[in-house]
Amino acid sequence: MSHKYDIAIINGMICDGSGAAIYSANIAIKGDSIVEICTAKPDAAKVIDAAGKIVSPGFIDIHTHTDFTILRLPQANSKITQGVTTEIIGNCGFSPAPVRTDTFEDYLDYMSNTVSLSSEEKVLWQWPTMTEFVEYADDCGISVNLVPLVGYGTLRVAYAGFPRETKPLSESQQSAILRHIEKEMEGGIWGLSTAMEYPPCSDAEQGELVKACEVVAQYGGMYATHMRQENGQAVFPSIDEALEVAKCSGVSLQISHLKASGQDMWGRAGEILDRLDAARDDGLPVETDQYPYPAYGASILDFVPPELLRMGRVEWLAHIQTDSGWSLLEKHMYDSSDGPHKMTGWGGVRVAAVKSGGDRWAVGKTIEQLAVDRNTSPERVVADLLIEHQGEVKLIITAMDENDICEIMAHPLVMIGSDGRAVCDFGQFAETHPHPRYYGTFPRILARYVREKGILTLEQAIYKMTGKPAQKIGLRGRGVLTEGSYADIVIFDADAVCDMATFDDPHQYSTGIEHVIVNGVHTVVNGELEPKFGGRFLRRGTDGTPMFNKLGTE
Repeated sequence: MSHKYDIAIINGMICDGSGAAIYSANIAIKGDSIVEICTAKPDAAKVIDAAGKIVSPGFIDIHTHTDFTILRLPQANSKITQGVTTEIIGNCGFSPAPVRTDTFEDYLDYMSNTVSLSSEEKVLWQWPTMTEFVEYADDCGISVNLVPLVGYGTLRVAYAGFPRETKPLSESQQSAILRHIEKEMEGGIWGLSTAMEYPPCSDAEQGELVKACEVVAQYGGMYATHMRQENGQAVFPSIDEALEVAKCSGVSLQISHLKASGQDMWGRAGEILDRLDAARDDGLPVETDQYPYPAYGASILDFVPPELLRMGRVEWLAHIQTDSGWSLLEKHMYDSSDGPHKMTGWGGVRVAAVKSGGDRWAVGKTIEQLAVDRNTSPERVVADLLIEHQGEVKLIITAMDENDICEIMAHPLVMIGSDGRAVCDFGQFAETHPHPRYYGTFPRILARYVREKGILTLEQAIYKMTGKPAQKIGLRGRGVLTEGSYADIVIFDADAVCDMATFDDPHQYSTGIEHVIVNGVHTVVNGELEPKFGGRFLRRGTDGTPMFNKLGTE
């Protein structure tokens, strides 16, 4: 027997992603699209009874790093099971591409701050453009949609190496980078990201950034920035710098993972938000995102003085094992605005992951615990980790206050982003101790901040997780439930949805997310993840409108 539609969702309460009030209706899906929203029961091959449940657009994670796990884990387990159907990748200046042969060793040095590549992956990791990387992932099969940015740090390393001292780009280097950004935008990339806190992005002066963002702005793209400094009062000039780049270039600005970080900033979230409000009043297209946790993810390299890092990994590793190098390292840990003494102490610094294949003696423990276990100082523990794992250690650092988290979350310019990667609870991922945001960001919003605290209404929360990021990025037919839009859909129990991942036990899948559909592909069924790959590389067209690859057209 043939049916008019492929999937029907009946009896559900629709929260359509626009911020409008929830209403009752049925949804009919044909192929990858929503064909009809109606009160009658659609004739479909598969019927999902959503009685008592919320039906919303698939969640759009506006700030992620799943580009560094998607090839290892194309099912994106921890993301899709929390309702994420689209991820914006290539953030914080880091992206898997472009890679150039003559600067590949510099690239590996640079990437040690964010990912540990196996020998086999180093052979594979040779994509000349970000476009080609995402095409490769798409061809392999992916369960979520990918919306890529290109990392400016990766671009700078590709064309100028990883300089041993701060220096501006040459005219030819900058011209090559600008041409590459143009090529990426024409290939379907959605914008540019920076990590101004870390070299080589930190070497870039305002004029250099403006030129890069001018190219992005010509294509209607987005500029996402991890600001020059997020901790302490240095956040204020960092915000001003990001706003000035947007003002001079005309680019649409996304400030990444906004926070009031460090104890001297607790209670001052309003001052940060006032700066953004003033910029919007002046006509600047600025928004921001946030993850709902009091701790951020970091690299152990944040504890190493920048002047040492510029020596290159071989030299700085040797130097910190000398008396003078140790003294410099110890002093930096005390003086730096990223130091534990400005946050919540060594008890608030937890080891999340170590170099692939390394001894896991520290994973899951705080630096304070490790110092007691080893009968040494916390600073010596940091040095031991640096030496043993060659700097490839990820940390979780507690630094934010709950009141500030709530104030930022409620602000209308704020969207939700995990700043996390897709992981799972088996294989090589099980050997890590990730930030719980990798598993729980979106259900945590719905459980803790909607249902329990009432910081947001359900309609506001869904808008911040769907319609608003789609508008910011420029995604058409995503982030809203309307006839003709793509069938990216989440069905969840508003009374039961909950994040289960904790800082002590992070490998825990969220509950209450009952069904997830990606481009019409029913991927999470009754809470269980199916081995299906309905995701796509979503391309941006050269005229500022979306275009898609072979899997779909618009």
